[in-house]
Amino acid sequence: MLDDQPEDQARVLVVIVPQPRDLALARDEGWYRVPLAHTPAQFAADYLAFYQTAAFGDERWSVRFYAEVLRYTIQTRRELLPDEPEHPRANERYYRVTLGPLRELPLPIPSARLRRVVFIATTFGQLRRASDLRDLYHPDEDDLPDDDLWGAGLAGRTLR
Repeated sequence: MLDDQPEDQARVLVVIVPQPRDLALARDEGWYRVPLAHTPAQFAADYLAFYQTAAFGDERWSVRFYAEVLRYTIQTRRELLPDEPEHPRANERYYRVTLGPLRELPLPIPSARLRRVVFIATTFGQLRRASDLRDLYHPDEDDLPDDDLWGAGLAGRTLR
């Protein structure tokens, strides 16, 4: 295990990565987007972990990468993806989550069966120990953050 991995209590939000392009944006440009209309209650997190869909071929239905959350901003989809000005949701507002470098988990976390995943709020300790995606749904009590922010959306996070 790497010495610089996050503490067990670090808050992690597992998010869906529907297409390889979305993972490339996180890796190469350092950001991920979430529509304001679909933001989960437990959105504030220290890290995002990325659940890859069927579009990823042999790496489908698994969590392999994570990144530190650095900042949240709000932008329209058109601002985020200027090459898609005619997209039906071009004027909708999104959280742009600025990320640190993408890091690979020592072992991928597969889903033994196809699951419909949108968001999973968990901890880094659970992420580290999980052998299947279902292990992420209920963090161990010892791993839960000490603060009250975990269930408070973006409380305590600066929007810039």
